[in-house]
Amino acid sequence: MNTRLATFLSFILHPLLMPTVLFMILFFLAPVSLGLEGLEPMFRWIVIGFVFIYTFAIPAYLIYLLKRWGFISSLQLENLQERRLPYLLTALIYGLLGYFLYNKNSSLFACAYILWSITIVILCVALISFRWQISAHGAGIGGVIGALAGIMVKMGESALFMPLLFCMILAGYVLGARLQLNAHTPKQAWAGLFLGVGLSLLAVSYFF
Repeated sequence: MNTRLATFLSFILHPLLMPTVLFMILFFLAPVSLGLEGLEPMFRWIVIGFVFIYTFAIPAYLIYLLKRWGFISSLQLENLQERRLPYLLTALIYGLLGYFLYNKNSSLFACAYILWSITIVILCVALISFRWQISAHGAGIGGVIGALAGIMVKMGESALFMPLLFCMILAGYVLGARLQLNAHTPKQAWAGLFLGVGLSLLAVSYFF
């Protein structure tokens, strides 16, 4: 894998995009598992739009502002010490969005639980980053894999098998890209992946 491809993959498979990817898969391939089978497609897209804005657009803009104000030196958050504040702010936004969905509509309870589980993953990455540069990209794709695998097994959603397989393949490319860019060591990359998978599986087992 060359550096250009690794950079491209790191961008399009950014951790902040993973919640949107996960909700799109679940909303349209396994809505029954979230209790959303009765919702109109337009309403599903509205929720996905909220998820995209609050889990990607707003956190990304905050990271840009932190860079502009001098709190961080790079948008890629390559410095270990500079990762903590952006991650903690992102976790706060995710948690608040989960709270909003939980109180907005009872049919969105499962969506709120998923967002809170993602919040826990982000908090763990932030805490670990006080001492060690664990891979957020690995944790992001790992969270999607864990959630899909857990829901597929627990709810019998066979429609999730192909997306799960595809995400597992993507995980290999994500880890390879991060290693190619020297963003992480192999241990840090694999630790992020296993953290995301493990916490997501636990969340699905507990909430669903």
